[in-house]
Amino acid sequence: MPTTLRFCLVDAFAEQPYRGNVAGVVFDADTLSAAQMQRIANEIRASETAFLSRANDLHRPTLIRWFTPTSEVQFCGHATLAAAHALHEAGCLGGLRTRPDACLTLDSAAGLLRLQPESLPEPYQSTIWWLAMPEPGLRADHTNPLRTCELLGLSIDDLDPALPAMRTRDNDVIYAVRSWQTLIEMRPRFDELARWCERNEIRGLCVTTTTTLADSVNAHSRFFAPAVGVDEDPVTGSVHGPLAVYLVVNGVVGSAGGRSALICAQGRPGDRSGLVRALVEASPQGYRVQIGGECFTTLTGELRVPPE
Repeated sequence: MPTTLRFCLVDAFAEQPYRGNVAGVVFDADTLSAAQMQRIANEIRASETAFLSRANDLHRPTLIRWFTPTSEVQFCGHATLAAAHALHEAGCLGGLRTRPDACLTLDSAAGLLRLQPESLPEPYQSTIWWLAMPEPGLRADHTNPLRTCELLGLSIDDLDPALPAMRTRDNDVIYAVRSWQTLIEMRPRFDELARWCERNEIRGLCVTTTTTLADSVNAHSRFFAPAVGVDEDPVTGSVHGPLAVYLVVNGVVGSAGGRSALICAQGRPGDRSGLVRALVEASPQGYRVQIGGECFTTLTGELRVPPE
């Protein structure tokens, strides 16, 4: 077993470095146990750290696993984009970005994940990574809204009556509020909220509003997941696939030929924040969703492998 491993920090869903949501990416994690991955994720302290195995196996897709500082999760959007970006910068993807139909496939607990790069024209000199999302699995949520609002720092009257609470396949719950000001001024009671989420099998709470500061932005959100060690996540890729479908099915965003394009913002002014692009396509089988964002590496190095 090697004594050190390569790792990097990548800002995903960022318009420039030190924006968006930072993710750790650890290469060559084939020999690490889950306990070792957890210790490394706790040391890195990003909201999620992605661990990559089988990156040099020509016969099987690279395996990706995601850990918060306290637990393993079954899917993470921003760390998946960060991993694709890191693999490309490390030279593991060959000429992927030069082929318009190219597709990177990662194996995961959420199934096979497919990503495509889109090179932006001058003067941007950047790449949008597009991730095909798993089925959002939206369904009505019946968690007590009065208690949830109380713990979030909201009143029941703050909720938008036109947009009902919905739960996703990842057990995130989406709440919509009437105003941007209400969203920004929220002050959750994180310790109590963590216990409430554990009791109701909620991974995280996405609070969103369609009253945004820019006409080009369809929704602005904040995301809280204290039950898995992340009080507030700066930009949450995994919830934006379901959120995009939520906005489409509730008539917030129109469509042309069964297709909808969205731009969503997440975060608070003065804190880390970012933009998530989303494409939604209706089909007889349901909705197909892609989310996209830019990534920037801010740190590279080696970490010491912890003992078992």
